[in-house]
Amino acid sequence: MIVKEHQLEKIVKDTEKFLNILIYGPNEGLVREQIEKLTKDYLSKDDYEEISFSGRDLDDDAGSLEAIIRSVSMFFKNKIVIADSIKDKHLSIIEEITLKAPKQTVLVIKEGSLNKSSKIRKFFEEHKTCYSLACYEDDGRSTMKSIDEFARKNSVELSRDIKNYLLQSLSNDRMINKRELEKIALFYKNSKSTIKLKEIRILLNDSSSQNLNKMNEYVMFGNTNKSSKIVNKLLTEGASPISLVRSLSNYMLRIQKTKIEMKKGNNFDVAIKSLRPPVFWKDKDNFERHCHKWPLSSIETNLFKLLETEVSCKLNSNLASLNCEKSILLVADSGRNYFRN
Repeated sequence: MIVKEHQLEKIVKDTEKFLNILIYGPNEGLVREQIEKLTKDYLSKDDYEEISFSGRDLDDDAGSLEAIIRSVSMFFKNKIVIADSIKDKHLSIIEEITLKAPKQTVLVIKEGSLNKSSKIRKFFEEHKTCYSLACYEDDGRSTMKSIDEFARKNSVELSRDIKNYLLQSLSNDRMINKRELEKIALFYKNSKSTIKLKEIRILLNDSSSQNLNKMNEYVMFGNTNKSSKIVNKLLTEGASPISLVRSLSNYMLRIQKTKIEMKKGNNFDVAIKSLRPPVFWKDKDNFERHCHKWPLSSIETNLFKLLETEVSCKLNSNLASLNCEKSILLVADSGRNYFRN
């Protein structure tokens, strides 16, 4: 049975028997947040113990998960089992456990991205006693909702400039965003001073975001040397190859949208008003130059290639960094044609 994020609390409250739920998706932070919420609801009752389990344990012993679920603890009446790396080959074991569902156990299966052909996903979506919660990456709307909820919960006032800045600098990962917003709450706790954008920028240590912005600018200006250096710097500092590819893709999508508006007869200043989040004033001049110089056809071609790169990074993590750098430098090489001295 497919459920939404806002339904999870009611399901927990109304369920007095075995709960079997799959929580999955590319937004790892949101997956962790939902599991954290769910476990807190149960663990607060003091008669639950939390047990971690891996699909690799099933490879070694097919009966290990069922043994854990059906065993009786001397200290706890109930248990919540959080299992990861459960694959399609383990489905028969999960089905067996579900058919003989013990009342004293909550089984949470945690996974990353699962396509529609996944047998595990299909089972949880279609079985009437199972639940499936998908956690996709936050878009601008959901990120702004998180910012507004944070402001309301902590009774802080955020100006439009601060909200726009947060919208541009926060990631697509819910837990990372939560930690960043918590920094603001702690910094201004018991303070009556007005929250200032300058302080927020320093507080959130915007170096990674600034480096991504620099990378996008170097690439679009066709500076292959600086592009290569900053890509290597970001990867060395722990940025994921996919985050680099998506950052450049998003930048090019914004240029594409602006150029389409300009083709309708709007000037640049009118065209960028449709962008959300809006163009940061410091980036406006470079963004305008990119919009005027890059042909729409070239943007579309390179966007398609970046999409292919993102897919290849997901399919082969061992070659992700190499494919990421190669793809980004190919875009930079295209940019050289439009910014020759």
